[in-house]
Amino acid sequence: MVKNSYFQLVILFLFMSVLPMASQTKKEMEEDAYNALNDEDYVAAYTKFDELNAKYPKEFDYLLKLGICCLRNPERKERSIEIFTDMKNTYKTVESDYFLGKAYHLNYKFDEAISSLQKYIDTRANSIKKEDKEMVEDSKLIINNCKNGKLLIENKVIADIKNIGLPINSEDDQYVPVITTDESILFFTYAGKFSVGGKLNSNLDPDPVEGKYNEDVYVAYKRPDHLFSEPQGIDAINTKGNDAAIAISPDGQTLFTFYSDAKNSGDIAISKLVGDEFTKPVILNKNINSDSWEGSCSISADGRFLFFASERPGGLGGRDIWISEKINGDWGPAKNMGPNINTPYDDDAPFIHPDGITLFLSSKGHTSIGGYDIMFSIKKDNEWAIPKSMGLPLNTTEDDRYYVINSKGDRGYFSSNRSSSGGKGKNDIYTVEPGILGEKPVIALLKGTVYGNDQPLEAKIEIIRSIKKDQFTKEELEILSANEIGSDGNLIIGTYFSNSKTGKYLTTLNPGAIYRIKVSADKYESVEEDVDIVNLKEYQETTKDFYLVSTQTLAITPTVAVVTPTPEVVTPTVAVVSPTPEVITPTVAVVTPTAEVTPTVAATSSPCSDKILPDFGPLKGKSLNDITYYKQLLDMAGDYCAGSLIFKVQIGAYRKPDNFKYPNLQSFGKAEVVNYPDGITRFTQKEFKTIKEAEVQRQKAIAKGQKDAWIVAFVDGKRYTLEDLIMLDFLGKAIN
Repeated sequence: MVKNSYFQLVILFLFMSVLPMASQTKKEMEEDAYNALNDEDYVAAYTKFDELNAKYPKEFDYLLKLGICCLRNPERKERSIEIFTDMKNTYKTVESDYFLGKAYHLNYKFDEAISSLQKYIDTRANSIKKEDKEMVEDSKLIINNCKNGKLLIENKVIADIKNIGLPINSEDDQYVPVITTDESILFFTYAGKFSVGGKLNSNLDPDPVEGKYNEDVYVAYKRPDHLFSEPQGIDAINTKGNDAAIAISPDGQTLFTFYSDAKNSGDIAISKLVGDEFTKPVILNKNINSDSWEGSCSISADGRFLFFASERPGGLGGRDIWISEKINGDWGPAKNMGPNINTPYDDDAPFIHPDGITLFLSSKGHTSIGGYDIMFSIKKDNEWAIPKSMGLPLNTTEDDRYYVINSKGDRGYFSSNRSSSGGKGKNDIYTVEPGILGEKPVIALLKGTVYGNDQPLEAKIEIIRSIKKDQFTKEELEILSANEIGSDGNLIIGTYFSNSKTGKYLTTLNPGAIYRIKVSADKYESVEEDVDIVNLKEYQETTKDFYLVSTQTLAITPTVAVVTPTPEVVTPTVAVVSPTPEVITPTVAVVTPTAEVTPTVAATSSPCSDKILPDFGPLKGKSLNDITYYKQLLDMAGDYCAGSLIFKVQIGAYRKPDNFKYPNLQSFGKAEVVNYPDGITRFTQKEFKTIKEAEVQRQKAIAKGQKDAWIVAFVDGKRYTLEDLIMLDFLGKAIN
């Protein structure tokens, strides 16, 4: 019913908009045409001036404005050559060379464009009129664009460019793609018929005739089939003013947004993700936002530097890119990035890759072939190189900007108003593969979930670099203050947080160091683990989950040493656990012979899951050393338990066990030591009813330095590896 009503309204609107045109006077037609042109609605303006030109072919201004609409509408740019050629032949004005040159340029006829524009420059070079001077300077810029274009054509890049299509792109405008480093979430800016408030005037009042659609922020999520979900507007961010998504923090928990209205030329703000809801944006401080326009930004992987574009005074001209360093938790004074990055023309849309040394930007200067082109600069010896073009076909003679790439560097996202690659002349979002020219960035992407007592948990994740002070680069020493590097060389690279609802976290690490990952939360015992990527040579993606146990749970959970208060049972000798089958692995019944004995951890744990065992076919024959398969096992059977099935954490296995000491694990109780018939003595600690419970203890052992700790299973005293248990389908009903 709603769809039919909407369709009927559209038909009625079209019918009413067409009928009056037939009876419109010349003045009314002209007024509509110029209003559309002033509103930069070049599609509508083209239609109206085309009608005026057809009806009044001798009116010079109608022909000129029709040509200008063709220049501004990529779908009509081919006709611009025809129109301005006709204008030059009919009216023989000097300006015809200027406009014809622009038309040739947009259609990649660079030699013809240079010739036509040079004629105009030669004729108007000595003019003192402001308009002529501006057109001469524009002609010189376009000639440079043409020369750049000729070079890029000779060195065309092989790239696969695709319009991202539905459900992201539509007949309206979509631009400024913002992705999390793993591409799981896409934010973008939308302007069209679904914009908050509809068509509004500069005072944000409804104006369906002359009003404009303002910008809103939308979000879409990557589905299992690798396509994006239906995008949704973010209510907490979107207002009647212009709201845009411009950057996301490394952990995916802070969205940088843009806001402007009639009283505010443009400011940068942040919105926090709390669970699955974003907070109302908060404007950044005066070091970032000035009285001028600030409208795009990117934050470094360590959260320390903010790159942003501004029109503030003190730049090299137009929009410039500036950088601010976080000092004592807030953004410090901004510094212009200088002539290597900025030009006298507009330089916008910075994006710093997580590797920290690759900066993308959109520029009308440098080696642009027209409008905004996508460039990249590499930082070396603490200096940014002069940006290079990403080349054809990524760059066109239209506006191509807001470039971002994933951590791996094999896919980029950008927006463009091109008419090629499936575009319709309005702003659309595109992907390109590969995402970067030359060598791919070398970083490690670390992601996963933090659990607290097996439930997703919001936790603080500190990334600490462990390396000797004399191994820091000169560049690093210049930007780090003395109190940030301890005598042991430890440096906190960044502090991130897992999502409060899902427990998910996301971070990236640069190669050449050992990092300690410290995960902590209030009322939970912290966990630490080292990640060694000193010799990392290529992109690496690792999924790592962390399991935290609340301190309250630990306080009421007795250790193995407390389980049996009598010395004879607490500390069994090797002779007690001799190879005789009956006593190799004492069961709970043997360890706790009387009802008065304090219950074990397994006995006091929460009730087992009653879910039916799954089909283990996909895991059979697979190595659980592969984190993907191990995580799959936890998801499939992590909560499963049965009467005589127990799990223990093995901390050591040696043929000569006398030298094995474990002072780092003494707080977890004395290990059970069993000398097996294969000649290997195995050490285990604690016992649990489920794999997930045992995994919590394994993570604690790893955090204490026992990196080869792993989980084994026992059924009626017989030992099984987890791989064995999978092959036997957890022994089915035999253990129930």
